[in-house]
Amino acid sequence: MAMRRGAQRGQAIVLVALILTVLFGFVGLAMDGGRGYLDRRHLQASVDAAALAAAYNYMNHTDYAQAEVAAVAEFANNERLYMTPNCSGYGSMSVSCTFSDPTNQTLTLTAIDHSIAGVSFRVTAVHQVGVTIMQVLGAGPTMRVGASATAVARPPGQYGAAIQTLSPGSCNGSAPSLSFTGTSTTSITGDVWSNGSITDNGSASGSVNGNVIDICPTYPPSALSNFSVSGSQANGFNIPDPGYQQPALNTSTRTWASANGSTESPGTYNSDPHLAGSAGCYFLSGGIYTFSAGFTQNGGFVSNLLRPPDEPNMASAGQPNLTTLRANLTGTRQTSILVNALAGSIPAGSTVFVGGQTFTTSTLANAADQTISINRQDVSGTIPSGAVLTVRAFPQFWDSNGVGCSSTFTLSSPGSGSLSAGTYSVEVTAVRWSANGVASCSGPISPTCYLRESAPSMCKTLTVASSGNVKVDVTNDPGAQDFYIYLAPNGSCTGLTYCANTGNGNASVTINNCPSGQPPPPDQEGMPLGPALPNRDPAPATPPRGDLANEGHCVNPATGDNVACPSAWTVGAVEFFIPGGGNTSTCLNLQGGGDIYVYSGYQYQRILLFEPGPEQPPPANTCLNNVAGHGITSLIGIFYTPAASVTIIGSSNYLATIAGGVIAWSATVKGNGGVSIMADPTLRTWPSAVRLTQ
Repeated sequence: MAMRRGAQRGQAIVLVALILTVLFGFVGLAMDGGRGYLDRRHLQASVDAAALAAAYNYMNHTDYAQAEVAAVAEFANNERLYMTPNCSGYGSMSVSCTFSDPTNQTLTLTAIDHSIAGVSFRVTAVHQVGVTIMQVLGAGPTMRVGASATAVARPPGQYGAAIQTLSPGSCNGSAPSLSFTGTSTTSITGDVWSNGSITDNGSASGSVNGNVIDICPTYPPSALSNFSVSGSQANGFNIPDPGYQQPALNTSTRTWASANGSTESPGTYNSDPHLAGSAGCYFLSGGIYTFSAGFTQNGGFVSNLLRPPDEPNMASAGQPNLTTLRANLTGTRQTSILVNALAGSIPAGSTVFVGGQTFTTSTLANAADQTISINRQDVSGTIPSGAVLTVRAFPQFWDSNGVGCSSTFTLSSPGSGSLSAGTYSVEVTAVRWSANGVASCSGPISPTCYLRESAPSMCKTLTVASSGNVKVDVTNDPGAQDFYIYLAPNGSCTGLTYCANTGNGNASVTINNCPSGQPPPPDQEGMPLGPALPNRDPAPATPPRGDLANEGHCVNPATGDNVACPSAWTVGAVEFFIPGGGNTSTCLNLQGGGDIYVYSGYQYQRILLFEPGPEQPPPANTCLNNVAGHGITSLIGIFYTPAASVTIIGSSNYLATIAGGVIAWSATVKGNGGVSIMADPTLRTWPSAVRLTQ
């Protein structure tokens, strides 16, 4: 027993020695490792600063050599390296430098041009750091420390931002961030930027008048092989959510007025209107509409555009199509009208007005034709040669999708008055007062009350007996609260000036005389967007010319006076706000049976659809939006759905148009027809940026 105890003596010393060695290693790891960690952090800050210095310098001078010199100087300053570096490759987009300091600092800088996506500058630095305790344990006298950083310098976009998808889809194995499918033909005006991949499946084709940028897969080949692209195609970098501020919402509780021809008011709609196939026409007053349960449309026609009664057929932009008779028009069962050469074409089914009588065309009449074929009709009396013939546009804007809501006006001379005998020319404009900061208003123009006046109607003539008058009766015109009457004492539809108005809420007025020195009517409408489509609004211009009623109409909110756009306030503009509902169905759901034409304004940053995302107060809206249409579907403004997807569907029957751009988590364009997405560079372009990417 005593011998065993003696044999165990001294074992504790061995154990203590082993434990001390391990503890010594931990101490060395803590001290030398901590020193290396702190040195690595400082080195990382130095290469970050160097990469940013190169990017900022390049943004200012667009010279690679200058940018590289700036990066080296910034790195040396942060690392306190005061000797002259030994560098090679300045201006070649690949620079290597050594500093001959005790830590053997080396620096490499590589620049890569990513076209419209910008220029990236990657800076890598390596040096040696001395060790103390770990050297005793055989780790060597120094340890290697390195760091790298990449900064991108992106110039401002030259085109408008047409489509931006934020999802990294297909770069992370999920569905593509942006895809074009089916046989859709898509026309894109502006830049396309995806933070993931872009796919072009099936027979989808089209054109991009701008640049196309995605993250993966590596370019080439082109992500849009079936598209013509006018600008650059390249791989780029993630571009962040612009993070628009959520608008100030109107909390007034509203219920959708379902009666045909109703005027809807901004506010909060707790129920989805669900416009079915039997829906009629609905005019939207200017303001913010919160659709807490989403907005679904599969019928009817919705718009915030103010249009006149009896819109004229246009020969060219701003010039109504009118002519004169080249022979008397008289007799029964007439099937044609002989006229001097037409300035423009007249579709079959159009209404023409001459000598106080209306006729319907039976076939297409082309420009320069001298005969208009009409449905068989008796002529009352004789309409003399030289009488002016005017033409009603076909179709009218408020007849879109077959709702039949367009307005018309009639002329009569019911009694005695102070007008001289003769023929008078008459045009009518629709008028609406738009309130700002007050519940409603009816004039005059002020900081809280703005005037909207449409382009003029077609011209009609009326012959008045001695000491007669002119009565104007107007049928319901969506959105109109008043009508301005312009009159001239001739039958040639020239020289008209303001004469009278029907008064707010009224639709008729009897005119006995007109004041002198009054202004002429506003500018005429533009040509239709395409065959079988209604007229455009007048082009924007400096008031009193140009569009005075719709998306091209701006005011100074400090005075209420009309001003040229862009300005702080677009009169009559709307914005749809759809909050997060905790599901994927609280959405904008425009189905193929409905038609909609709405515009946003500068007071809303021209955002038409706002669905909150991660940058706005929760909850985010992650729904599956659907945009289809029928006829003239046009959404004038930006779609901002940073956490939600949007599917834009074309068909052979219509052109779905978004004018302003799309910002979405993901987007799909599909169908078997036409889709148009047009960016407005006055609204939004890719902002210039200098930032670290890694």
